[in-house]
Amino acid sequence: MGSLGKNISLGLFLFIGILVITPGFAIRTHEENPELSRHLEECHTKVTKRCAIEISNSIYNNNNTPSEYCCQKHITTGKACHDDFIKLFVSKVPKDKVTFVVAKGDQIWNQCAAIVALAPVA
Repeated sequence: MGSLGKNISLGLFLFIGILVITPGFAIRTHEENPELSRHLEECHTKVTKRCAIEISNSIYNNNNTPSEYCCQKHITTGKACHDDFIKLFVSKVPKDKVTFVVAKGDQIWNQCAAIVALAPVA
């Protein structure tokens, strides 16, 4: 991964970490869109900090897939949460990375859905 990719990944790592552990952050970040902010607040309560970081890092590392545990957490949040987090990511990356982030986000969702589908039921 090049320097730009590492910088974006680190920035999103810190951003998602703050979002997950700081109630009200999404509202402050998206004051212009209160509905999205409320939805992101609800979403972040369903994912652990570790999994949020693991999933966001997976977007930037081609050979990195989230763990089964984090995939389960991610799929549990639902597709609407995933899509809104991707919208949030897209708002934080350079324009030339938007297509990559959207495609990689879809790939992570599909990989996690497949992992969860194959996981034994507890």
